[in-house]
Amino acid sequence: MATAISARQLAVTFPRRGRQQAVDALRPLDLDLAPGRIVGVLGPNGSGKTTLLRVLAGLQLPTGGTATVLDQPPTARALRRRVAFQPEGPLPLDVLSAREFLAYVGAELGLPNAESDARAERWLERLDLRHTGRRWIRTFSTGMQRRLALAAALLGDPEVLLLDEPTAGLDPFGSATVMAILRERAAAGTAVLMASHQLLEVEEICDEVLVLQAGELRARGTLAALLGTDAQALVVRGLDDGAIARLGDAARRLGGEVLAVERQRQHLFALFRRLAGPRGGQP
Repeated sequence: MATAISARQLAVTFPRRGRQQAVDALRPLDLDLAPGRIVGVLGPNGSGKTTLLRVLAGLQLPTGGTATVLDQPPTARALRRRVAFQPEGPLPLDVLSAREFLAYVGAELGLPNAESDARAERWLERLDLRHTGRRWIRTFSTGMQRRLALAAALLGDPEVLLLDEPTAGLDPFGSATVMAILRERAAAGTAVLMASHQLLEVEEICDEVLVLQAGELRARGTLAALLGTDAQALVVRGLDDGAIARLGDAARRLGGEVLAVERQRQHLFALFRRLAGPRGGQP
C-alpha cells in the first residue's frame, strides 16, 4: 500500500536554555499514514501533537530520526501545493478580507489568478464565509477564522492535510461541515492527520488514533481495537414491548443479566447535524 506519511524514530528535543532543562517535545516514534485515511492525534496540552504536525509540515526540523511526506522530505519545495498545514491560533495578515487572504495564499501557491479566485469562492460558499465581504479578518469570530484557515489549506487541492484543532471554536453546524469536508477529501484519496481535543468528533470521523503523552507515543490503533472489551452485548430493535419482555426472560433463563431496557437515543451532536440540513455539510 502506498504511504502518504512515513516516520522512523522521529524525535524533537528543544535544547536547554539558561537554567531550564532540555525538553523532549517528541520522543522517537514510528508512523505510517496511507492515502485516504483520517488519523487523529490525541493528547493533553504539551504532549507533542503540534510539534509532530510542524515537523511533517516542514516548519520544524527533527533532532532525530527521519520523516517523508509523499516520498519526499517535509521541507521539499515540490510539496508546496501537495501538502497543506492548518495551524492553531489566529490567522496572519488580519487586516485583509477573506477573499484578499485567499488571493494571497493562491499567489503563494503559484495558482493562476482566475483558478485561485474560483477555488476561493467555492470554499467561501461551502464554509459559509461569502457574507464577510470586505471585513477585516481581525473582526472575525474564532470559528470564522478557523473556517477561513481550512479554506486556505484546501485551496491548493492538497494530497495531505495536516490539521491542528480544525474544529476549535466552531459551533455544531460548523463542525459538521468541516467533518463532512474531511470525509469527502479522504474518499478522494487525501491523507488527513488531525490533532484534536474534540473526542466525540475524533470517534466519529477517524479511522485510527495516535495517543501522545509527554512527547511519547503511548497508543495507536483503531478505536475498535483500543476501546473494545471482552464483554458482548445483544442489540435488538423492531420488537414490541411484549416481545422485549419475553426476550429478557429468555436471557435470564440462559444465565444472562438484563441490565436495562431503554429507548435508543442519538448523541446531541447528531441532533444539531440533522437540524443543519444543507448547512451541515452537503455540497
